[in-house]
Amino acid sequence: LFKHLVDTLPSSELLASEPALTSTVPLAVLLGYGASRAAASGLQEYRNAVFAKVAQEAIRRVGRNVFDHVHKLDLQFHLSRNTGQLSRVLDRGNRSISFVLNAMVFHVVPTTLEVVVVTGLMGYHFGPQHASVILATILAYTGYTFSVTQWRTQFRRDMNRLENEASGRVVDSLINYETV
Repeated sequence: LFKHLVDTLPSSELLASEPALTSTVPLAVLLGYGASRAAASGLQEYRNAVFAKVAQEAIRRVGRNVFDHVHKLDLQFHLSRNTGQLSRVLDRGNRSISFVLNAMVFHVVPTTLEVVVVTGLMGYHFGPQHASVILATILAYTGYTFSVTQWRTQFRRDMNRLENEASGRVVDSLINYETV
């Protein structure tokens, strides 16, 4: 594609004979670049706006189900549970729903589709050896990323646990201020 684009550019002899092309071509390229950047930003904002409605509906539905479930639990659960920690966990769960939906729809699924298409095309045009090298490289990178993420998860869990305890104490002390 780029080869054909470069081949259609005017030659230096044509540019010398027609000075209007000297300023027209760079200006057209610059305007085209600006228009494509603006269109990409606009389409990304449109995508986010459309997806926000879907994500919010899923969050509302799951949040309502969890809310109903927590209220149906027996009194002993509510007396032995820290309300602040429970509130913090529910809030974090609602936020994570949006994150997971966004990651799956806009990152994981398109990347998987792209890997399948590129590997298939490479296998078709250059043979299965090239496709297997590409696939092995991607699988090695995925394995490395997964292992580093698993290693980092322990720190995130510790942080979340400590944050839950702190938030739980704050909320419980505010709710039960007469006993504090």
